[in-house]
Amino acid sequence: MGNNRTAAIIGASGYSGAELLRLIAHHPEIEIAFVTADSQVGRDVGEIHPHLAVHYRGLITRQLEAAAREISSCDVVFVALPHGESCKAYSLLRDSRLIVDLGGDFRLKDLQLYERWYGCSHAATENLSEWCYGLPEIFRAELSRTKRVANPGCYATAIILAAAPLLAKQLVKPQLTAIGLSGTSGAGKGLKENLHFSHADENIYAYRVTDHQHTPEIEQALSVVYGGEVLVSFTPHVVPMTRGIYATLTVELEPGADAEAIQQAYQEQYQREPFVRLCAQPPMLKQVRGSNAAALHISTDIRLGRAVVTCAIDNLVKGAAGQALQNANLCLGLPETLGLPQLGFYP
Repeated sequence: MGNNRTAAIIGASGYSGAELLRLIAHHPEIEIAFVTADSQVGRDVGEIHPHLAVHYRGLITRQLEAAAREISSCDVVFVALPHGESCKAYSLLRDSRLIVDLGGDFRLKDLQLYERWYGCSHAATENLSEWCYGLPEIFRAELSRTKRVANPGCYATAIILAAAPLLAKQLVKPQLTAIGLSGTSGAGKGLKENLHFSHADENIYAYRVTDHQHTPEIEQALSVVYGGEVLVSFTPHVVPMTRGIYATLTVELEPGADAEAIQQAYQEQYQREPFVRLCAQPPMLKQVRGSNAAALHISTDIRLGRAVVTCAIDNLVKGAAGQALQNANLCLGLPETLGLPQLGFYP
């Protein structure tokens, strides 16, 4: 591997794990040393993910507990496990130099909030304060000093990026309404009745209305940005597509806020951000599919005293694996954009 940084992926058989493998295959300074998939131990990665076989043929999945000591010697460990599993795995990985967790177990600072919104107990409660919320566009300074990164959720990424400039300048009331549309890959790779083709095709439905687990992390991050309590009414939906998140945010303007001040707030926040696109028209999901970009558009409804912000991201890239790699680059002192696609694929 020469002088390249070494990486391990815990949970390499899922969608986020596969996307990490795809992205890192093109990274000039990070190489995969170990992968685990406890349900498929001993299998070649190219068998599990045929689209990656040409690059990873011969890379064999390991069992985490058996390989934990070797894995902890890597420069970065990506954990792509469901919530409730990452915190259990942490006991085996606590000596790792850098961990980027793509699940929900380390995003919330309040243990009671975690248990309430995720519906399970936490297996690593003494370590919650060590973790930094991994949204570089908002928390870059903190991320550059940490070795424990909690990668944001896909819906949370889109909604926080959409809302942060308005709240940072206190141009809007701190009660937000957000609607999110997600492709079916957001539910993971496991077999579920509601994701069968005959159910998902030509169908759209809301789920976990007022009760989605990304709600408290959105409120937590935006409250830091605002400097006071922010509350979010969030309604997620599943739509018949494979990948993508489309979020629409509606906010009430503070007295005196106008379109010019609002546009200026977004320019100041994002004009130097390599992965944020401020669009003249509401974005399409196909602008960002396959890329680490977030595409934003802002409309001001002066008649009703509201702003409407739309944001499109790829849930598996900026909403998961791409952002995880962006965070790893930042923590390792590498250029933040290294190995990350700027352009989406169309059609």
